[in-house]
Amino acid sequence: MTKTTKLSLATAGIAVVMIVFLIGVKSYFNNQELNVATDRCFEKGGQPNVEMTFLTLSYSFSCDEK
Repeated sequence: MTKTTKLSLATAGIAVVMIVFLIGVKSYFNNQELNVATDRCFEKGGQPNVEMTFLTLSYSFSCDEK
């Protein structure tokens, strides 16, 4: 293997690890945000409604208060 090929593989490997890391961080913080919002909704006596999308890692949240 040439030096250029090794460098290219190392760069691609680091890029893949960074992408996986960033997706994991986004998912973690979305989860934490939803937990706080859900807890506050329950404290108000409401019923939380959460819709999540898988591919874009986004969500919509609403609290139906009685």
